[in-house]
Amino acid sequence: MKKHLANIVTSSRIIGAIVLFFCKDITTFFLVIYVLCGFTDLIDGPIARKTNSTSTLGATLDTVGDVGTYLALTKILIKNKLVPLWIFVWILGAGILFGVCSFVSKKRFNKLYLPHTYIGKIFGGVVFVLPVAMKFFDGTIWMALICTIASIHVIELFIVQSKSNEAKDFVPSIFHINK
Repeated sequence: MKKHLANIVTSSRIIGAIVLFFCKDITTFFLVIYVLCGFTDLIDGPIARKTNSTSTLGATLDTVGDVGTYLALTKILIKNKLVPLWIFVWILGAGILFGVCSFVSKKRFNKLYLPHTYIGKIFGGVVFVLPVAMKFFDGTIWMALICTIASIHVIELFIVQSKSNEAKDFVPSIFHINK
């Protein structure tokens, strides 16, 4: 059980993301589930490291949970016209490049290889606070910040996947590719 705890926590985020996808607006219910998803994202990695159960499966599940949560939030933002069209196009472009990164990893390492990086963690943090930030700051400016960080993140992923000698679950930055 202890060996699988991190994957169970991550899987609960995937279930939470599915629940979020069926929400129609940013309600209290949405925010509670969203915060729970964010909390599981914070603790699954440390649990995996503490129980010595880090794995490629766990890293992949983590990415699926993150992407699912982001897609649910993006769906609500677009459906309720809370962001302008150009931001949606930018997010779509970053998503396409993310898909290209997946293809590169499959081609080079014969497996899905989506390493976690510090920029990716910053991206996750900025996205996580988005629903709250939109209540206090101009949503368009906040979304432009998210799009910029997302773009840097997927470019970094592409470089890491193109230049790495091996598939690692965590690569701090492009300056640590083969260390």
